[in-house]
Amino acid sequence: MYSALVVVLRVWALLKKSNVLKAWKLLVFGLFFTLLASACTGERPVLTSSTIPPTTVMRAPPSLGTIDVRAQSIDETIDIATVASAKVDQVEIYEQPDFDSQQIHTMAHPIPSGGPLVFLVDQTQGEWHEVLLPVRPNGATGWVHDDQVLIGTHNYRIEVSLSDFELKIHNGGSLVFQATVAVARENAPTPGGRYFITELLQPLEPNTVYGDFAYGLSGFSETFETFAGGPGQLGIHGTNNPDAIGTQASAGCVRLANGDIAHMVTFLPLGTPVTILS
Repeated sequence: MYSALVVVLRVWALLKKSNVLKAWKLLVFGLFFTLLASACTGERPVLTSSTIPPTTVMRAPPSLGTIDVRAQSIDETIDIATVASAKVDQVEIYEQPDFDSQQIHTMAHPIPSGGPLVFLVDQTQGEWHEVLLPVRPNGATGWVHDDQVLIGTHNYRIEVSLSDFELKIHNGGSLVFQATVAVARENAPTPGGRYFITELLQPLEPNTVYGDFAYGLSGFSETFETFAGGPGQLGIHGTNNPDAIGTQASAGCVRLANGDIAHMVTFLPLGTPVTILS
């Protein structure tokens, strides 16, 4: 989970463009990197009022495809993940696919960490898309309109089995990656459910609790409403303690060996669905 541990870093944000994603690059020096710190150790959370926003380090994910999901059958789209990427500064989220329905959220693009705002699409009705939201409660959804998002697709999905200490990545129907992971302790379990990757972070210091990279997820701890000044956001990240892999070691996050997560960032795009099996 994210906390307010601050480390000086260089920021590199890059989202590659296909026909459906806006290309842009963000390079900032001397900013601060807010990561998962004590949230993923065994320490008790320290609640603070820090207002320093996290910043994002993103490596370039693969370009997304351009198929029209509205023209596909259910069978054809079973292994397709559809991602909505913001193309306006403020994305309006509605309760129903109708401008006359209640507006339930407004979300900023870029997100507070400096990265792009993306959503995982659950379904599409005409010019409206029901998306999974990166807010509490876990699993919350809302509707966004075509005029505020760009739609892309890919075939990747992640499955994490907490009981088996195992992470699997599928590309369509094929298993393309498998790794042993560390999971949360019994007193701070990772909530099972369906989430998606919201951002990719990279600390400058190589020997942190997060290892080489950290993915932010759209889900949140159900044990901690706040954690060390952060919102209790779930994550998947590396480690500086490889001996903990295969054990219950964190307060909610999923940990991988650094070599494993370094491989993942070479091909996984933002918006990849993540299913956590508790």
